[in-house]
This record gives sequence, C-alpha cells and structure tokens, in this order.
Amino acid sequence: MTKIPIFIFFLLFPLTMRSQEEICIGKKHNLFSSVLQEERQYWVHVPDDYQQDTTQAYPVIYLLDGNAYFHSLVGISITAGSGRGEMMPSCIIVGILNTDRTRDLTPTASAAGRDGKVTPGETLKGGGADKFTEFLTGELRNTIGNHYRTNGQNLLIGHSYGGLFTLNMFLKHTGLFDKYLVLDPSLWWDAGKLSKEALTWVQGKDFTGKSLYVGVATKKRTDRIDIHQATINYLLEEILPQARNLNYYSKSFPEENHGTVVIPGIYDGIKQLFEK
Repeated sequence: MTKIPIFIFFLLFPLTMRSQEEICIGKKHNLFSSVLQEERQYWVHVPDDYQQDTTQAYPVIYLLDGNAYFHSLVGISITAGSGRGEMMPSCIIVGILNTDRTRDLTPTASAAGRDGKVTPGETLKGGGADKFTEFLTGELRNTIGNHYRTNGQNLLIGHSYGGLFTLNMFLKHTGLFDKYLVLDPSLWWDAGKLSKEALTWVQGKDFTGKSLYVGVATKKRTDRIDIHQATINYLLEEILPQARNLNYYSKSFPEENHGTVVIPGIYDGIKQLFEK
C-alpha cells in the first residue's frame, strides 16, 4: 500500500472538513415572558434571500406546536415558494415551543372529556388562552418585529389544541392576524363551547381582508365516542358561511386521521390562503 506523506494529509484534511458543513434551517431563541412569568423558546427560519436584499421586508408565519411541525413547515415553504411551486411569498417562520400546552391553548377551563361529559372527580384544566394571546401578539411579535424585517402581514397556524386556539383568536380577536390556518381543531373542548358561541362572534362583524382555512381529518374512528366531528361540522356548515366578506376555505381529508392531517393540511392551506 502506498503511504501518503503526513504533510499531504494535513493539506487535504481541511477539504474533508469543509465537505461536512451543516445544513441550517433556523435559529433557537429564548424570551422571558412577563405575562406568563416563564422562559419561552421559539425557533426562527428566514428565507434564503434574507441576507441578500437588506431592503426587503417579509410576512411572518407563527406556528403553534413549533417543536413538532417547524421542520415540516420550513420544507413546505421552501418548496412552495421556489420557482417550482411559486404558491406563496418568502416568509419568516416562527415556531413556538410548548411548556404547558393545555393551559396555553385552551380558551376556557374545563373538566369535560371528549364525549362532552364530566366524569365525577375530574378537575378543571386549561383556560389560559387570553394570557398566551398577550404573549404571542405582544411580547413575541414585538421581539420578532424588532429583530427581523417584517412587513406587518401575519399568518397563524394551529393544529388540535392549537387549532382551537387559532379559531378562538380568529373569532374573538380577528384583527390580530391576517390569515388563519386551522387543522382539525379540538372543538370538543369544554363540551363544544367555542362552537356553540361562534355565531355571537360572527354576526354583525365585517371580515374584509381576513382569510381562514380549516382542514379536517374525516377518517372514521371506532375506538372512542366523542363530539369532535359534530362540533366541527356545526361550525363549518352553519356558522362560518355567515361570516361577511370572509375569504373562507375548508377541506375534508378522508384518508387522514387527527395526527396525520397536519402535513397535507398545511400544504393545501398555504395554496388556498395565498391564492397562488
């Protein structure tokens, strides 16, 4: 075997190191919330052209359950915003990680189960959505606006409890975001209270300039009885069609369940909301 002189090895070693550079899709950040009285983590992805044109400002996508779906959303946004897709503009993506998911994402405290009934001995849980809204639209959004070039356009994405939170935001605080992407929202929460009250928040309101997408997993489940589908159907069929001047889209995913609907739902929702 031919021996390689030691000096040649050290000349070639840096080349092998350069071939192992990491692929980076975002940065991790921490922010202490005075509203929530705790440290919160969030991840940020900026478009590939962010450093190239320092005069350009970008829309921001705020993603709930960021630890679960950040990587997928970044991948979808890169594909959908590229020359191959061109379905959406380049966006900054902010993935928000959880500490107490039930507390933060549910609008009311409840002891009711998925069947709408309260089991004796159950204690109230959740109900912190208003405080989390303060953190999200005040503290976090101000931080993003101070450190990144944003153009004032904001999209909120939520699945399950996150979908419940996103719908609650859309109904009660409509002006805080421009576009809302909701995936299989847990409207069974608190015996379907948000769905029952939705008409109150829709009637008489003008939704001009607002867009809402709701994707629903409709693959049948036989392992439990719950009011999940009934509450969603009521909202989609009876309430949201009454929303005046709303750009409203909904889609059923019969091959997907509650856990698998996220990826196809985000992809389809982005296509509809950006109308490319």
